[in-house]
Amino acid sequence: TVFFFNDTATTEIYTEQIVGSVRCVQETVLLQLECSEETMEKRILKRAETSGRSDDNIEAIKKRFVTYITETKPVIESFQQIDKCRIVNAERDIEEVYKEVESIFCQL
Repeated sequence: TVFFFNDTATTEIYTEQIVGSVRCVQETVLLQLECSEETMEKRILKRAETSGRSDDNIEAIKKRFVTYITETKPVIESFQQIDKCRIVNAERDIEEVYKEVESIFCQL
């Protein structure tokens, strides 16, 4: 079971309810796929060529980066403080990233 939280409020509201109600989860961790802003921007703009998403533009991307710093990063840091964060270098190609993510999930 995988849950994605992107801000502190969501984490505080749902973590206890979800983790407390999901009996099959043996361990709860946050999975951080980490890469540079330049890489993320490049990938999103590449996706924009075919996605049809109105928010795949440079202005929206810059807002996402700000949201990441102000809302998501504190969540990641709170999971790191309790040793519940696994970080994957997402600068690599998709096959390498997938293998590492799979390995992390298999260890849970």
